[in-house]
Amino acid sequence: MSLLSQRQGPALPLPRLEGKEVLVGPDPSIAKVKGVMFGGRKQLLTDVGGDELFYAVLAKLTPRTLQYTRTPLASSWCEFESLIELDKSIYDALRVKHPNVLALIGAASAELGIGKVYKSLDTGELTKFMENIALFHSQYQKFGRVKFEKTANGGRMVYTDYPCYSPIFCASGIGYFLEAILRHGGTDPAVVETKCQTLGDTTCTYDMTWK
Repeated sequence: MSLLSQRQGPALPLPRLEGKEVLVGPDPSIAKVKGVMFGGRKQLLTDVGGDELFYAVLAKLTPRTLQYTRTPLASSWCEFESLIELDKSIYDALRVKHPNVLALIGAASAELGIGKVYKSLDTGELTKFMENIALFHSQYQKFGRVKFEKTANGGRMVYTDYPCYSPIFCASGIGYFLEAILRHGGTDPAVVETKCQTLGDTTCTYDMTWK
């Protein structure tokens, strides 16, 4: 299980779900993410509710998304639209007991991606790892650009040129960064999305602090 899911302390803020959603964009061939993201979500479902929950969520998915989720292939390219479909189904299934499940989705993706599938890209030093996330962005998705900026108390991730986006995806991003910070020794992490393309901003900007 992710470190975020095991963490004791104040509850995470509820996800922001308002904003525009574009799931395909003008070029469907680039609106894709790596299958490792589906693997992390499968792991979360089985950790939280076992096979019963996993198959209950599968039963609500369209055939393409069901296939990606039932047998996730870390190196395959999958439609962004299917990822959001899956995340919405997980949110609907777990939001009563786990109101911050979207953050847990992101944390599960980080746990699998950082700790196992892309372990060779990892580094023990937190700031360097954040720089690597930006450097290897194209390993995870085919669209958009990102840069990392170091700040006095942490760092800032700035995502631009996204032809497809969703508030659901942005909410899971908060959990991804919280998990990344915890896995690299940062304490008292906080992540806030201060700008968002779903709200009409030109970037999705995550401001992160840690000790």
